[in-house]
Amino acid sequence: MLFVDQDLQSIQEARILVESARDAHTLLQEYDQKDLNRIVEGFFTQLLPEIPELIDSELVVRHTGCREDKVQFAKSFFGQLKEPLLAEQVVGILANQDQSGPKTIGVSLGVVAVILPRENIIVNGLYAALIALKAGNAVILVPQSHTEAAVAHLFTKLASLSESTGLPAGALSYLQTSTEAGIKALSCHPAVALVLALGCPELFTLLESSNRPLIYGGTGGTPVFIERSADLKEAAKAIVTSRGFDNGLLPAAEQFVIAEGVIAGQLKEELSQAGAYFMNEQEEQQLIQFLFVGKNQVNPLCIGQAASELAKRAGFTVSDTTQVLVSEQPYIFDENPFATELKCPILTFYLEPDWIHACEKCLELLREKETGHTLAIHSHNQAVIQEFALKKPVGRMIVNGPASFTSVGLNSTLPLSLILGGLTTGRGYTAKNITAFDLTYQRAIGYTKVKEQTAIPVTTAFTEWELLEKIVRKIID
Repeated sequence: MLFVDQDLQSIQEARILVESARDAHTLLQEYDQKDLNRIVEGFFTQLLPEIPELIDSELVVRHTGCREDKVQFAKSFFGQLKEPLLAEQVVGILANQDQSGPKTIGVSLGVVAVILPRENIIVNGLYAALIALKAGNAVILVPQSHTEAAVAHLFTKLASLSESTGLPAGALSYLQTSTEAGIKALSCHPAVALVLALGCPELFTLLESSNRPLIYGGTGGTPVFIERSADLKEAAKAIVTSRGFDNGLLPAAEQFVIAEGVIAGQLKEELSQAGAYFMNEQEEQQLIQFLFVGKNQVNPLCIGQAASELAKRAGFTVSDTTQVLVSEQPYIFDENPFATELKCPILTFYLEPDWIHACEKCLELLREKETGHTLAIHSHNQAVIQEFALKKPVGRMIVNGPASFTSVGLNSTLPLSLILGGLTTGRGYTAKNITAFDLTYQRAIGYTKVKEQTAIPVTTAFTEWELLEKIVRKIID
């Protein structure tokens, strides 16, 4: 029987892919923005109708989330993304065009390695590929272990379109044999210009040690504060819808609810009406026993499961209309497992006497677990909103809206992006919503200023012959 060392195979494959991608990028550098737009538009046109089938291929590998929600989200997100992405100028002349010539040139980075998450693989892989190609980069998709089949299916679809759209061979590829050794070899390769790490905290230390530029985009555990001036019905609906959508797998979905004491009772009632179920102490203990394996390590079987399914597996019953399970906690403490980032429809409810204490509670949550890149607030008090905006260590703050949808730019003022920078969690180098523009660098063009010539006074001006005569006389003397 032939024995194949998968680590060695993965390392060798990674090196070959990077070298091929580097060569392809050399060709891509000759493409202007119109050429790149034609490629991206081809992917949009031919792949969007196939999204349901692509998502089905993911669910065969990963039984997480809700199919209907995934399809709805993908169609909405990519439908809204197409027009602005194609209209954006990210390579070539960006700012101009006065008499002094171009001032800023957008330049592709080179080879971009994309470490894909274990959940929502298709939408993340497709988004990363689109913005990388839009910016003129070669892209390598890297699946995590046991998700290779889903990425292979996506790549097959992308590869079949590459030739017809004019994409150079090697500009789009994926790591078939994905091991940590292969991922390390790929991320450390000097030809890799940037690593995009999406929702893989267990690989962060490995990727950080590669000393390559790193952008990290994780799911995050988002605190949401409801202040007394908020529309409680709308706030409750937004929170439950956002947290329950796709069984809690969307980035920036609310996890910690902090409410002012004077409105806590009414808010709990509104949350219950919206589809939240407040567990009693016994039910919480039953859920904890199923939810965690080891010390605060989330059971993989719980990730992306519906609230009713989680309750059923834990040994208690909730209505089929229940979208989220809620644990009410008096304060934050390290031993509380519900303070751990959870990729499932569970909320933790905290009560505070006023907005000042709530502000501190949000800070405490963000500092304790270092997973929060986003904060949400429901309030119509501009002074409170401003205070939260000034003080909270997050990359984005959502006001009076569902955090997951608003954070990724759906019907909001934020840029459309599935990659929410994690700088504020201590990961990566940016906190922005990552777009194609962030996968370029800007070449600044400088011109020497033309000095104004001062006219020589008539009394001291010399003709050429007079000047020549003075020089000759000086030589003779």
